[in-house]
Amino acid sequence: MSSPLHREFRLTCLAVFLFWLVACGNSPQARSHPGADAHASDSPRPATAAQSAALPSREDYRQSMKRAQTWLDTLRVDPADLRAHGIKGKKKLVELMDAYYSLWKVAPPEDRAPLLARIRDVVKVTYEPAYHDMLSTSDEWFKEDATSYLRAAVLMDRLGLDTRLYRAEILKIQDRLNAQMQQRGVHQREAFAWYYRYFGLKEPFPLEEARDEGVIAHRQDPRSLSDMDAYQLTHEIYVPFEYGDKLDVHPFNDQERAYLRLALDHLVRRYLARRNPDLLGELVECQHYLRMQQEPSHRDGVVFLLSDQNPDGSWGHYPHQSQLLGEYVRQGFELHTTEVVIGALTTIYDKPMP
Repeated sequence: MSSPLHREFRLTCLAVFLFWLVACGNSPQARSHPGADAHASDSPRPATAAQSAALPSREDYRQSMKRAQTWLDTLRVDPADLRAHGIKGKKKLVELMDAYYSLWKVAPPEDRAPLLARIRDVVKVTYEPAYHDMLSTSDEWFKEDATSYLRAAVLMDRLGLDTRLYRAEILKIQDRLNAQMQQRGVHQREAFAWYYRYFGLKEPFPLEEARDEGVIAHRQDPRSLSDMDAYQLTHEIYVPFEYGDKLDVHPFNDQERAYLRLALDHLVRRYLARRNPDLLGELVECQHYLRMQQEPSHRDGVVFLLSDQNPDGSWGHYPHQSQLLGEYVRQGFELHTTEVVIGALTTIYDKPMP
């Protein structure tokens, strides 16, 4: 067996070669059309024993999701109350909605009605006038809440809930949305490009061009990526797949995919070593979207996520934050991590890529 030093040397050589290989496609102009069938480089490769090893059983996964739903059912998310405690209320409402939506999408027919009843209870706050305060809130809070505000309406639409009032309120804030769009980061502008299309809003400038400014476009060395960069990378992948609702697309060309295979593998291993289920969940879900499930790191990530669930059904370990927030650490931190892991596992186990 080769030594860790030898393995590291080989990985370094591979990284140098791949970065040289993709350099020719490094400019935005070299990218194929987002809808192009540009995945020929991903033809099946001989699988190693590690690649062939099965994921943990469906029964393990099923029991994990059952515990997770039990935890979600105990959670109260009141956006106004959370704001009063220094927590982004609308963002946390959407995280709870997203977690339930992930479960609802893969639930058998007999389980959907109870789930939808719980979701209706969660979103009833959106039918209250006080929730729609986006014209009167501060610029800081507007910027923090705007993405989540639009996301909530999308989720309600997809769950078949009434959004007529919500859509009317969104139209009222378009000018304010436009005014702060220049301040948005790359992946946020990409997301807003989709939301603008979804709600029939006119873009203040071509928002989708932000794609040419991102981590993927610049082929940033994955070894240099910060936690925030890794988060941006996953969201650059999430957006064209509409966060798991549009899987029959191939939005990245061969050079981009070569870079992403290397970057995701490196980052999955990094956050496995750090025992970070939050970023790890996003990364393995992105590997699934990109049809990179045969990477050994993918299975290792899934095994860790299933083993790292807390006894109460949540994910995430935040002892320092709990000293500051007390019980609100559940909404402030554990909810996001739990939502991310639920989204990853339900996608990996129940949403095969077409």
